[in-house]
Amino acid sequence: MKFSVLLPTRNRLEYLRYAIETVLRQDYQNWEIIVSDNCSEDDIAGYIASLNDPRIYYIRTDTFVPVTDNWNNALRLSTGEYVIMLGDDDGLLPNYFSRMMDAMELFPDPDFVYVSAYFFAYPGVMPDSPNGFLRRDINKLLGGNKPYILDSSIARKIVDGYLNFSMPVASNMQFSLISRRKINELSIDGDFFKSPYPDFYATPMLFLKSSKILIYPSPMVIIGITPKSYGFFHFNNRPNEGVQFLKNTLKEGHSPKILNILLPGTSYNDSWMLSNETLFLNHIKALNEEPNYSRYRFLQIVHCYKRFYYDQTLPLKEIVSLKSLMTVQERYLYGTSMATLFTLLRIVPINLAKKIITLLRQLIGQHSIKDRLDSKIRFENLIGVYNHLSYQQDLDACQDE
Repeated sequence: MKFSVLLPTRNRLEYLRYAIETVLRQDYQNWEIIVSDNCSEDDIAGYIASLNDPRIYYIRTDTFVPVTDNWNNALRLSTGEYVIMLGDDDGLLPNYFSRMMDAMELFPDPDFVYVSAYFFAYPGVMPDSPNGFLRRDINKLLGGNKPYILDSSIARKIVDGYLNFSMPVASNMQFSLISRRKINELSIDGDFFKSPYPDFYATPMLFLKSSKILIYPSPMVIIGITPKSYGFFHFNNRPNEGVQFLKNTLKEGHSPKILNILLPGTSYNDSWMLSNETLFLNHIKALNEEPNYSRYRFLQIVHCYKRFYYDQTLPLKEIVSLKSLMTVQERYLYGTSMATLFTLLRIVPINLAKKIITLLRQLIGQHSIKDRLDSKIRFENLIGVYNHLSYQQDLDACQDE
């Protein structure tokens, strides 16, 4: 079996090297890497040539294109029977391909495999973790410690969660190893990836349209958060820079209905809403189940009210603009109560305020990264994490013998 690793990249050669290295170190060798360079200034072509490996293919766009276009560029060039998308600051864990092969011997021909992962934040990226962190993904729906086929009712619950703007499982495309058959089946107008957030579209689409979903509960990928990643802009409350980073076109090509639903807030929620709308139009409309537009608006209102009344980082003109766009019902339900809550949080002890805000996020239902570290070691780069987890794998194997 041949695996394709898609590696879209732009101006992050220092991290791309590590991502490729985690593939080169795999114990299974029938793979290809498609590096799709989004008009970088770095000499990525020279680096790929220096590797002198015929399994690593390089393409480059002539101009800076949206992230979704670059993902589709990489996918079109790939030829493997199963495909995984990696960011250029991510990596595979040791024995990724061989473990996927072992799982598929037990459960042949899955539409896609959904694995667990570690999140690795580089030092200096996360405001509350200056030394970085290594934390395992939290997942309350997909438990166990051995591979299994997901029940269709759980898959549907995951889709409903996305449509309701909660996130029961992580959307990152790195979690999914997708069959070529399913990719071809779900490609519309020639493209598999759609919308400003292609993974927010593709992940629930796979859970919705797949009849055989293989769950691999153990971590098999490392998702990097670097000073040059979208995660950096997201976690540091710099959404406009995140939009520029992805070259998202949030308000182009959408119906007046959708534009009227949009509210000021974070581009994260905007992109999620547009991804849900694309999913609805392409795959769900016949089921007569629309995305929960009211909940999207609620999330935008919460975001703005917190920034204005608690963080005090939102300009007055922006909260005034938001309130002018809120319906009478929204102003009645959220206006006074939310303003009062976030104002009062400013006068309670900061640790208590943080706990209340954390509880609010849990009640909202956003997928989260757990607080507890999986290692107290400070890792300087992805390969340090790879080596550490490789050692842990070897140690666990020895203990099992």
